[in-house]
Formats: sequence, structure tokens, C-alpha cells
Amino acid sequence: MNIAIDATRAITEQAGIGRYTRELIKKLLQIDKKNQYLLIFTYFRGDSRKKRLIESFRRPNTITKVLKIPGNLKEKIWTWRISWLNLFLGKTDVFYAPSFLEVNLGLKIPQVVTIYDMSTFLFPEHRGVKISEKLNLRTRLACQKAKKIIAISGSTKKDLQEILKIKENKIQMIYPGPTEFAQIASKLPNNLKAGNYLLSVGTIEPRKNLIGLFKAYALLPPNVQEKFPLVVVGAQGWQTGEIFTVFRALKLESKVKLLGFVPDAVLAKLYKEAKIFIYPSFYEGFGFPVLEALNFSTPVITSDTSSLPEVAEKAAILIDPKNPLELSSGMMRLLEHQNAREELVRFAKKQAQKFSWDKAARETLKVFEEILNK
Repeated sequence: MNIAIDATRAITEQAGIGRYTRELIKKLLQIDKKNQYLLIFTYFRGDSRKKRLIESFRRPNTITKVLKIPGNLKEKIWTWRISWLNLFLGKTDVFYAPSFLEVNLGLKIPQVVTIYDMSTFLFPEHRGVKISEKLNLRTRLACQKAKKIIAISGSTKKDLQEILKIKENKIQMIYPGPTEFAQIASKLPNNLKAGNYLLSVGTIEPRKNLIGLFKAYALLPPNVQEKFPLVVVGAQGWQTGEIFTVFRALKLESKVKLLGFVPDAVLAKLYKEAKIFIYPSFYEGFGFPVLEALNFSTPVITSDTSSLPEVAEKAAILIDPKNPLELSSGMMRLLEHQNAREELVRFAKKQAQKFSWDKAARETLKVFEEILNK
């Protein structure tokens, strides 16, 4: 079988879909020696990091191809109803798109796409209505074009069925694996002390519910805030104005550390040494940070919505993300009661072991084979 993959995000994005694409491709190439792979990378400006990553994918059964196409131009070309990729891909049996934006609407060969969440359908105001409408249309077209859809959680599969009316047999639910941190930093940043801070990780945007987190943290007694600063890791995303307005209004500047994006080794250290990990997102297609925290046996508080109960199960305190008081009470419970923390730690590693990239890659390969056999 000849499998082509648009692997662009594996080298152009470090987190999110980029990380998913990288880990899945690495594992596919590791477990599958009989099929042939063509990895396509599209970008205009090259650098040494991209070249190193491309080289890391080279195998005897793998060909890599770089197409010098700027991202904004690719977005248009990939929607053309007649695609020159039909000639370029030759005898390819299956084309895999790691997200709806990589689905090529003009390709004649069968395509498989991974859908992570339906956030722009459910919360259009978070990205802005116009942007959400554009992304929603592209998602609809990609799902119509694809022969098979991979949903990364039962929650996302359910949303695809309810919102886009996609038949169940067209969707295969495949959980992703955990982030594999190659290194753990020797020291914590910003003079933080092990076991003496609360941690939250995620892009700063409305869906992550940082306003709710800040309000909940502000409800903690002053002596608790002094002993346990809140550390927020994540780059700034979109619609951040109200988030920072509330942050300043609650006078949290001296109590909350906004670290922005941090390298993986530092992130791993932060997970490992945190007293509690908090992820009160309104909606997630999967919730990678929760799984990352569980892998380090860190007590977790997360939302009782969307896919998050699937990922956490008994290994977390589940709260209503719209209720800051409930979140604050959960924090105090874990800070005051060691037995409550120990109970979550006992479940954490066992729960984390349910997810693996090896399993994800094997199930994805089965989807490719199913399409070829049909």
C-alpha cells in the first residue's frame, strides 16, 4: 500500500496538531515496514530545524518531498476542485490529512482526515463569528470529501454526528497517545519551588476559561495564595482582552505567574513538581494537558464537559467550569487533604496507560487498510 501524508504541521507547529502529527508519523514509521510512505511538507521559508525534523522521518520505505508553497497560498490551492497533486501522487492508495485544512478537495484518491474538535461550531464567538464561519465551511467540505474520519474522542465523534449529521460508520474514534517528553529540565523557572505552586497549561483564549480560573484562585484565602502561586503556561491566542481585564481587576499580578510558551523540558518539569494541575476548559476535543499531568502522577482538577471526563475518569476532580466557587473548593480540598491527593495519584498512572501512540498508530493503519480493501 502506498500512503501519502501531508506532514507539514509536524515541522511548522510545535504544540497541538503539530505534536499529534509528529508523534503519529513517528510511530507509523516505526511499526510499519511493509507499506510505502510519501511525506509531503509545504512551506516557503526553510530553516535548520525544519530540515532536521524532515531528516528524522527518513526510512527505507519513506520518501520525503518539500513543496515551496506559502501557507496562505496553500489554503487556496488545496480547495481547488482540480488538483495537480493527482499527477504528483501517482500510484498513491490513500492520502492522510492530519487536520481538515490538509484535506485536498481536488484529489481523486481516497482521503482520511483527523478531526480534533468542533469548537468553532459550538463557540463561534471565541474565534470571532466570521473566522468561525470560514473554518466551519472548510470543515464541512473536508468531512464530505474524506472517505473516513478519525475522531480523537468519543465526544468529538458525537459532535460530528450531531452537528454535521455524519453517519457513524464513517467515523472511527481513535484516542491519541501521551506527549513523550525527551528531557526534563533540572530546575524550575521563575524561582518556583517543587510542590509549592498550582499549574495550568493551555493557549490563552476564551475557551480555556482562564477568567473562571482567575476568579476561583482569587477566592482562595490570602495565605494560601501566598504559599501556592498560580502558574499559567501557554502562548497568547485570540480574544484575550477580557481575560487580561479580569486578571488586572482581581489584582493578581503579584500572585499569578504568566510564563507564556516554555520549552518541552521546562514544561515536563513544571508538570512533575506541581502540587495540583488545573484545566477548567469549557470544551476540548481531547485535552492533552490533562493526560500529560496524569502521566506525571500530578493531582488533576478538570471540567466535567466534552471529552475531559473520558481522558481523566476517576483520576481527577471534575468540576462545572462555569462555577468558580466549585473550582475553588476543589483546589482547597486537594491542598488541605493529603489523602484526597493520594487517591488521585493512585488512579493517575493507571489511567494514563490507557493511551499510547503505538495503539493509535496501529488503529490508524487499520483505517488505511480498510479503505484499500474496499
